Amino acid sequence: MTKLAEVSQPAGIFVLLDEHPASINDGQFVMDLASVGPQARLIDFPSYYHLGGENLGMADGHVEYWQWSDARTMPPLNAFSIGLNVASPNNPDVARLQAAASYRP
Repeated sequence: MTKLAEVSQPAGIFVLLDEHPASINDGQFVMDLASVGPQARLIDFPSYYHLGGENLGMADGHVEYWQWSDARTMPPLNAFSIGLNVASPNNPDVARLQAAASYRP
């Protein structure tokens, strides 16, 4: 998508979020949108600096605070390195991020 008019529901699609510091390995936040439910995976991890959650910038310009509910979404912040592309079956946080992603496979 290159124009706001191409986004079907801009209030429900995130375009900006903080990435967990140990997960930063490139210039983008990568998600596996094809692996859902029992096959869900966390490629990159979101941050949780703000009381176990973070602020996401949505495509229509507003910001939403999302608090994570699954401990697997929140590896220790002082970790030097965390595994990437980690299985996280039935993680509700992964499902929520997938539902709000701007790309659909």
